[in-house]
Amino acid sequence: MNYTDSTLLIVGNVPQYFFDNLVIAQTQDIKRTIHSPEKVPDPRIRRDRPWEVKSYFTVNSWSVLRDSRSDQFRCWYEDFHVDPDGIARTGTFNPYFSATCYAESTDGVRWEKPELEYYVKDGNRTNVVIGDPVHNIKCEGIGVFEDPLEKNPDHRFKGTIDNVMGPPAEAGAELNRTRDASDGLSGRVRMEIHSSADGLAWTPFAEELQFGRHGPGLGDCFTIFPDVDSGVYRLITRAAGMESIHYPAQWPRNDTFFPPNYPHDPARMNKRRIYVAESSDLVHWTRPQCILSPDPQEDNLDEAFYGMCETKLGEIYVGFVNTLQQVDNTMNVRLAYSRDGWRWYFLNQRRPWLSTNPGAWDSLMVNISSPPIPVDSEHHVYYGGSSGHHDWWIMGKKEGLNVPDALDKHHGEYCLGLAKFRRDGFVSLDAGPVREGVWVTHALRPSGRALILNAVCGKNGYIRVEATDADDNVLDGCSVDACDTFTGDNTRHRLSWKGRSDIPYGETVRLRFWMRDASVYSFQFQ
Repeated sequence: MNYTDSTLLIVGNVPQYFFDNLVIAQTQDIKRTIHSPEKVPDPRIRRDRPWEVKSYFTVNSWSVLRDSRSDQFRCWYEDFHVDPDGIARTGTFNPYFSATCYAESTDGVRWEKPELEYYVKDGNRTNVVIGDPVHNIKCEGIGVFEDPLEKNPDHRFKGTIDNVMGPPAEAGAELNRTRDASDGLSGRVRMEIHSSADGLAWTPFAEELQFGRHGPGLGDCFTIFPDVDSGVYRLITRAAGMESIHYPAQWPRNDTFFPPNYPHDPARMNKRRIYVAESSDLVHWTRPQCILSPDPQEDNLDEAFYGMCETKLGEIYVGFVNTLQQVDNTMNVRLAYSRDGWRWYFLNQRRPWLSTNPGAWDSLMVNISSPPIPVDSEHHVYYGGSSGHHDWWIMGKKEGLNVPDALDKHHGEYCLGLAKFRRDGFVSLDAGPVREGVWVTHALRPSGRALILNAVCGKNGYIRVEATDADDNVLDGCSVDACDTFTGDNTRHRLSWKGRSDIPYGETVRLRFWMRDASVYSFQFQ
């Protein structure tokens, strides 16, 4: 990748990461490492209540956040009441009911399901907060976020819901998944946004959402990322009509869950892929634009991008791309990044960032639908997982598949898992234990005089830094010989030179690193 605009080197006090080579001018005996999280054994949340039918921790059907006021960890997840027997009998998904359930935790590890008043079944209170089979209020998927752009505390939490299978939450005529084909947008579904003061009592927006010329319709699988820096909401979604292509009548085609695909034919691109729309009010959205599409050469013939959630580190957008392998009917998660939110690039040669675990409860499916949560010196990564397949349990009976999923819809339950990794520790620059590594930054324009490192050293490892001006003149007192050598493990180490941590620079500063058996994850001027 070639970033040619020098203004990107005006770094201010924003942390600098190594997803790309923007700040790096030279390396010698230095490598880059992509770090995956380490899973905590056993699921954190699973189906264990009599009213739960299928706790559906799949893509964009659950959300986890940490409440900024209470520090409580909170989870919303879909209970999916789909009927595979009914699908086999009628050939359609209707009718069915889905609900949004709620769980909470004080430490993010041990979770409880409170008994609430919203929905009572057989005289027992449940943890359902949205959805009512009696009044035919249905919801598919749930994406909850605490809105940093919202000033009214009554609407502190927002939630997205795919209400395609039921009427609008305020009541009305049943919606049809296949709209009038004359607009070219078959597959258009209804997305609703609800708001809440406490995350338990939810109220739908009164105004119908609009998506450019797509009108009120949209594809399913969506999350919203409030971009505080720009003051806009970014909707990561599918587009209506993304599978509305012409299928040649004379070419062979099976009656299975996934349609045929046509490599290297952009006019017939119909795979699931990632789109973005933006809004300043959560109601009026730009037309969704495609930002990530499977490449028929780089990706396998059967791979599709099922959905993505997004977060931001400094000025880097980080995307967790849930990637479906259609033939094996499995899913893993890839890591992508962008500097502008529109041009995206995969890390790690498209290898999974979060993988399935053979023989475990998450042996076939993993997905990330909420961004990692910083907790002290770590990041908590919550993920959905299953030892069942993506759709065999839903469509297996209809298609006559001879697989365990088709015989028992509870084969391979979906659960919520937890994995952890170093805080902001996605990517590091590393030197080995044998040769000393050296790397140099471009001349940067900071707005702070202290240098903060997120770094770790091995048993005999070290890191030393020298600061120069743009013309490589060593700044007063900041030579490598004067540097107080770092040999520890710290996500916020304040570097010093003979006890002094202020760098006496002018407009620009260049950093030179010498290191052995050590890793640097980020640096920041403060």
